[in-house]
Amino acid sequence: MRPVIALLFLVPALARAAEPPGASFDVWVNLADQRRVHLAFNVPDGTTHQMQVEGDLSLMARVWWPDVRTVNLTLISTAGGAVRNLTGIAKPTKRDGEVLHLAISVCGDRYISLAEPEPAPCRALPPLSKPDRVFPESCTYCTGPYEDMPATITSHERIAPPSEPGEPMTLTGRVIGPDGKPRAGVIIYAYHTDVWGLYPAPERVRSDASSFHGRLRGWSRSDADGRYTFDTIRPASYPNSTNPQHVHMHVIEPGCGTYAIDELMFTDDPMYQRLTEADRERIVQGIGGPAIATPRRKGKGWEVTRDVHLGEKVPGYEACAMVK
Repeated sequence: MRPVIALLFLVPALARAAEPPGASFDVWVNLADQRRVHLAFNVPDGTTHQMQVEGDLSLMARVWWPDVRTVNLTLISTAGGAVRNLTGIAKPTKRDGEVLHLAISVCGDRYISLAEPEPAPCRALPPLSKPDRVFPESCTYCTGPYEDMPATITSHERIAPPSEPGEPMTLTGRVIGPDGKPRAGVIIYAYHTDVWGLYPAPERVRSDASSFHGRLRGWSRSDADGRYTFDTIRPASYPNSTNPQHVHMHVIEPGCGTYAIDELMFTDDPMYQRLTEADRERIVQGIGGPAIATPRRKGKGWEVTRDVHLGEKVPGYEACAMVK
């Protein structure tokens, strides 16, 4: 039986009509599968509360109104005297006094944040390969491609399974080095939404490093001609959004470095066509080379091509010899 530390902070704001409405939090924090801390409290609208979890760890809870009432829960570290935001959850809420069941697991340098009543066990996390040097150093989300990365990656891989709803799409292209020559052995990582414009939840628990990428993700390693290929579906725009259809992409130069490049968009997408001329020009001149493709009909689906130019416009990028 793991020890449970229960800390209850009850602010009876909802019981007094004179006080503003807010949201009630019910939070479990799993500390490395060794012990759990329970925090229950209420936060009135427009306010922020901070509660200690254990040692240098604390939770910052905020209820605010960007467009709809939203709650933000952030895990904070004050180790060494510096305040660092480790992870967090944002969730819209409608009803006054609604009880929000949230959970965070602290698993070494990885974290699991869930809008669930129970925290996920750290022991369920998939392996995280040692990341290469990140460009720029401030890219805090660039380690996601290394979580659950396959040991063997070929030049022709699949993102969406054949049974996935949506129009089939093949994404292909070449990886080109700063010298203009095709580069073999580079890993291209990609992820995107489903046919409903959502990032479907992973089939097994992953940390915050990659969980937000969803289930539709994959890796391809460029061949001797620099070619990479993914079989997948055409992604949809986010629901109730003017954001164009897109595919997120990262580059891994093994033994050298990793970085995100501009997300790939499509010229025939009505949402893309509504962008300003300046925005479209920025995409054409994107990080990692032109981030726009014209889909071509291929049977009952589509084929799109995007060449990846290593290091192009990547802040702080330094070319180096890869370790294959």
